[in-house]
Amino acid sequence: MLGWATPTSAGLNVPIAARVVSFVQPAHAGAVPAAILFAPGNEASEAEAGAIERMTGSGIAAGRGTLKARRVPIGSMGSLTGYQVAFVTTGLRSEQGDISAAAARSSVLTISSDPVCVQAGHCVVGIATSPKVQITVNRAAARAANIRFGSAFLMLVKEI
Repeated sequence: MLGWATPTSAGLNVPIAARVVSFVQPAHAGAVPAAILFAPGNEASEAEAGAIERMTGSGIAAGRGTLKARRVPIGSMGSLTGYQVAFVTTGLRSEQGDISAAAARSSVLTISSDPVCVQAGHCVVGIATSPKVQITVNRAAARAANIRFGSAFLMLVKEI
């Protein structure tokens, strides 16, 4: 995974997340709507949402697609219909079960920097950047959300 940029502060490494999205099968093309799920009033969640928003800008390449991210307050998350990806920010542990259920119903790829989200089966992908880049995929969460990855990608990551 050499060559992927690491953010200077804690939080989700968006360039790596975009790269992960590029390995989803079938491949996304064109605009790929992404929800940045955050809790208003939660400082850590709002800070990570802001960082993700800045890193995605008006769009970030994800294979043949372009991630178009938009902040979504956890209270108005609804069913996640219309999104293909959801970034789950820090500070949402008590909501992760609801996020997982909504993502599974709408086949949304969930990505988080919180390892607990992936270990608990609430997020499909976890991205850790310290002390080194580690991408973890939860097989059960991926299956529940009907998310499939290319075999080359799965050889490079840790599956649980």
